[in-house]
Amino acid sequence: MASVSVSLSGIDQLKQLQAFLDPKLYDKAIRGGITYGSKAAPPAVAKGITANYNLSAARVKKDISRTQFVDGGETALIRFSRRPPTLTQFKPKSGTRYPQPGLGQGKGWGKPTKAGKPISAVINRGKGRQAFDGAFFAQGLNANSLVLRKGSNGRFYGVYGPSVGSMFLGNSAIGPQLRDDVQKRIQEQFIKGFQRVLDSAKRGR
Repeated sequence: MASVSVSLSGIDQLKQLQAFLDPKLYDKAIRGGITYGSKAAPPAVAKGITANYNLSAARVKKDISRTQFVDGGETALIRFSRRPPTLTQFKPKSGTRYPQPGLGQGKGWGKPTKAGKPISAVINRGKGRQAFDGAFFAQGLNANSLVLRKGSNGRFYGVYGPSVGSMFLGNSAIGPQLRDDVQKRIQEQFIKGFQRVLDSAKRGR
């Protein structure tokens, strides 16, 4: 599990209201902000990642835990699974193999009439389709489709794409902008949830 802390600006200004509000109402408003803000991270992260990577929003959200607020609501802690998606989740395209003269005629295997093409997939939309030489489709123990590749030690290994956490964190080209967008969204929703509680109190609910 990987985690990242996102500092929320402007939240400290809400604390100034503490002097003018009933303590119970203020605490309730903070909880309302946390409830709204905690739900904002998964869809905001998914929106940014699916715009740049060939993953479904459902698959991205699967690797994001519910946001936790610390420091009185001033910092949002977002946790990500470290397990990367398999290549099959990036919708790979099967390779091609062309006919080999003599195959099935007792004449041995001749060279293919044309060079084949390996399995390929679009991982980063900006970089286009990427070839995976030596990779092939296989069926896993749970009947799921996998893409395997033979290693230098003769063993076969699964082929994976980057993890959702690495896309969001600093090693990713989209990381800085994505973190900024998610920070703004969480902040907006926190304030919205906080204000809804106050508005409800005004109406006597």
